[in-house]
Amino acid sequence: MSIYRITAFLAAVLSLAAALPPEAPAQTEIININWEISKMQGKSRTPYAPVTELRAAPGLKFSDYLRALVTLRNPSVKTVEGLVLRYSLRLRLNRKGDAPEKAFWGVPFYVEEVRVSKINPASERQAKVLNFELSEQLRKLRNTGFLPEALKMEVMICPRQGDEPAAIVREAVINILKP
Repeated sequence: MSIYRITAFLAAVLSLAAALPPEAPAQTEIININWEISKMQGKSRTPYAPVTELRAAPGLKFSDYLRALVTLRNPSVKTVEGLVLRYSLRLRLNRKGDAPEKAFWGVPFYVEEVRVSKINPASERQAKVLNFELSEQLRKLRNTGFLPEALKMEVMICPRQGDEPAAIVREAVINILKP
């Protein structure tokens, strides 16, 4: 085989490889969001337990620890590394004495990021969201005439090329009842 044939063959292989579409990146998905709470009992704290509603009011100190567990799935055969979850929190407010259908979602009062180092291939991992600043927000509502009815958390995985938007964005709502 001559040097010209080898060069032509290598050029053909390289041009064919360049023409192929790039491999799709791993599509990490947010599967669900679950709420947990740790309550104060005496001088000690209870372990975190699942919760479907909160008991809180602007006039009372909110001393419970709230957290959200965001379940992520990596269906790919490759490890996904360096994920960043952005989340925002907002309250559904209602004026004292108004009908429930007059409640409205306020603007986000807290925005934060949580980093996930890696998710192994074909597996799931939970990211814990711990910072909510909920007690501070409830304190700010004191003497305003508005009551919180629900807390909404909107979560998004920072997008990567090729991501499907429906898989990387989720929201979770937890109702707030009077204590």
